[in-house]
Amino acid sequence: MRIATSNLERLRRGRSRARTYDTELHNLGADVIVVTEPGPGFRDRHPQAIMSPENRASGEAWVAIVGPLLEPVALNIPYQRLAVASRFDLDGAGVMIYGSVLPWLSAGTHAPDVFGQQSRKFGEIFETALDEQLADMIALRSMYPEDYLLWAGDFNHTLVGPALSAEASIMLKNAIASLGLKAVNAESPHRAPGWHALDLICVEEAWMCSSVESYYPLLDDRPLSDHRWYVAEVRPR
Repeated sequence: MRIATSNLERLRRGRSRARTYDTELHNLGADVIVVTEPGPGFRDRHPQAIMSPENRASGEAWVAIVGPLLEPVALNIPYQRLAVASRFDLDGAGVMIYGSVLPWLSAGTHAPDVFGQQSRKFGEIFETALDEQLADMIALRSMYPEDYLLWAGDFNHTLVGPALSAEASIMLKNAIASLGLKAVNAESPHRAPGWHALDLICVEEAWMCSSVESYYPLLDDRPLSDHRWYVAEVRPR
């Protein structure tokens, strides 16, 4: 299967650009895509997408999962998690996918509706958010013990190379390992030279990954997003 992650961000807005975003998402050729910061009107354009609550001040969701025959999970994931989960069938096996955004360095001031009005150190903000998302995935495994687990989205921190926050990168590495997962695109390039992917695709440790691709879609020679998009070809052994 082909799994992708893409961050639409906010660089290029408007109806015509939304069509370009959707065309680029289609061109990824992915079976399932975790779309972070999908922007306004995404649910209208993708009515079958599984989306996190649209409680942002702008009325937008943080995360959407797009793919055929997705079904919601029996777990209520609150808005403050910046996450959503769904399930699908892969050759007769159940697969859960958890799509999420993790705190960026200025998250405390940019999103007080999520992280609270009180000033806190970034490490504390990140640890709390990460622990909450881990709790969701552990709960999902209890609910669906026969399913595989995938985790993808905008993690906002690298696993290899330079780190925006060494503390957050270490916590993230430990969290992925604790779930028995691996990030198949950890060494993929970020849009900025010398940096590696912040948007990660994590699959079961035993899964095979035959290829990883990265894209930087443009419109009129200008970037549509300030994130690269990634696609991985993966399968159970």
